[in-house]
Amino acid sequence: MGITKRGAAWEWLHSWWMLFIFMPFAITSFFAFLFIGIKVRNRKWIMYGIIYFFVFAFGFVLPDLPGVFIVVPLWAVTIIHGFKVRPLYLIQLDVYKDHVEARAFAEARSEAESRFHAPKQSIQDIHIRKEQ
Repeated sequence: MGITKRGAAWEWLHSWWMLFIFMPFAITSFFAFLFIGIKVRNRKWIMYGIIYFFVFAFGFVLPDLPGVFIVVPLWAVTIIHGFKVRPLYLIQLDVYKDHVEARAFAEARSEAESRFHAPKQSIQDIHIRKEQ
């Protein structure tokens, strides 16, 4: 069963960011969370990306063994966290894209109505006709 109404192919296509969490030793894990946070405007995920970056940077500058004891658990945490937020990200992205597409449709319709001097229709009438 898919997470969104757009189907499994769409979901996997929009899950490419998860490749960043599998890079060895969490080198790019922070980027995955920054990307998804910025994409759907989720401040919590942006903050996680920043926190993961600083933890990684701190572990990277430490000597070998203490750094490994920070970076390896961080890598595991970001992988688990990535799988946990993936469904939430896909749902938020789906809703965001629906909103953007609806706004673009309404703007195109309004432009066409003004160009051809047609009577304006409410967006509810358009959605009802579309569903029937």
